[in-house]
Amino acid sequence: MTVEEYLTLDHFCNKKAMQTKSDTPNKTMLLMFITGLEASLIIMLLFFPKSLEGYTSAFIVCSAIYLLMCIVVFKNSLKERDIILLIGFWFLLKILFLTYQPIGSDDYYRYLWDGKVQLNGINPFLYAPNDQRLNSLHSELLPAKVSYPNIKTIYFPVSQVLFVVSSAIGSSSVWGLKLFLLLCDILILVSLYFLFRKLDLPIKYILLYAALPLIHFQFFIDAHIDIAGAALMMAAITLYLYQKKYFGYVLLGLSLSIKPPAILLLPFFFQKENTIKGKTASIVLPVSILILSFLPYVFTASPIETLINYSSHWTFNGMIYNFVQILISDNYTIRIICGALYITVYAVLFFSKLDFFKKIYLSIFLLMIFSPIVHPWYLIWFAVLLPITRSFSGLYFVSAVSLTFFTVMNFQTTNNWMEYPVVLLAEYLPIVILFFYEMIKLKFDWNIFERSIPE
Repeated sequence: MTVEEYLTLDHFCNKKAMQTKSDTPNKTMLLMFITGLEASLIIMLLFFPKSLEGYTSAFIVCSAIYLLMCIVVFKNSLKERDIILLIGFWFLLKILFLTYQPIGSDDYYRYLWDGKVQLNGINPFLYAPNDQRLNSLHSELLPAKVSYPNIKTIYFPVSQVLFVVSSAIGSSSVWGLKLFLLLCDILILVSLYFLFRKLDLPIKYILLYAALPLIHFQFFIDAHIDIAGAALMMAAITLYLYQKKYFGYVLLGLSLSIKPPAILLLPFFFQKENTIKGKTASIVLPVSILILSFLPYVFTASPIETLINYSSHWTFNGMIYNFVQILISDNYTIRIICGALYITVYAVLFFSKLDFFKKIYLSIFLLMIFSPIVHPWYLIWFAVLLPITRSFSGLYFVSAVSLTFFTVMNFQTTNNWMEYPVVLLAEYLPIVILFFYEMIKLKFDWNIFERSIPE
């Protein structure tokens, strides 16, 4: 089974995809109308007073419109010129929010603080923002707007470099960081284009990334850093397929040095290599880059202290975690169960006959299913692969995650962080149904005793 056949909604759409040329203008107009509707809701945020209620409403409605757009894209052929214009339009829309302050998250202020601390020659992993030894750096803005100012930073070294440079460029303005995020968006689009050429896929599916509301709201409004790691991961995969393997492994190491999800790819690259030298490079190069990136920080502080605490205690929007919690109350026991289940599933993926892209996509997608913490911006790590895999369960996931902002709204009004069972049900039940339907419909071969056949 080829990548083209994998998890594609073409399996779920009828034969109208083979429409006549005379229908194309009408379908293009329909797509333009849907695009305009979604874009209008996003643009309205620029002209109305900022509010989390307006942000949440726009995010949820845009996500529903996006799913409708996906159906139109899947069921109809489109002219390449129109596709390129639409991709360009969505990119220009992101530029409009270059100076727009985040609404749905205050993580940006932590980025800004970490950058400020480093510009003053201090290791950001050494002190919490409210530490009295940093009083001389305190201002009306920082660290007053930093959430959990009593906790040291969690962000990895390459993220810290981005914080320093963006703070130096933009001072206390968000545009310095968002400029980097725009460059990351370009890198993702370019990577997808070359991957599509290599895999001989229709370019129209790049719209599944370009028009995704999650990208606009979580990265070009709220300025989360994960898109930088996902961009480097996509560039690494692209370079690998174009036989620039070592350069790809270096970029993969840089991705790990922003956030660690791309570590899931290392065993698949190792498996795909046919020589001892290639297998060694697939592990040693990325891991070496990761280790080297920490060297400037490890001698005066413990850079993973907060990460360990975060991974051990924090929870939000986890599907399997919340399900097991109905039966078991102990946090650590639930985490062990979730971890063991994920490792088992990952092992099945590794030894299965599924191809390279299936394994990468499913390893990250299922990580989000088994993880105790699933913030909306985390989904970027598999969302960048959706134009290739075109999984209906994945497309629904990146859309329905917008519902989690009901918890954020409740927290801002009542100071009570509470997850709603009805939201979890609306988010995850369709994902489970769609995912298992995809598995059955496509008749995956789950024979764990045979390795993937190298493409």
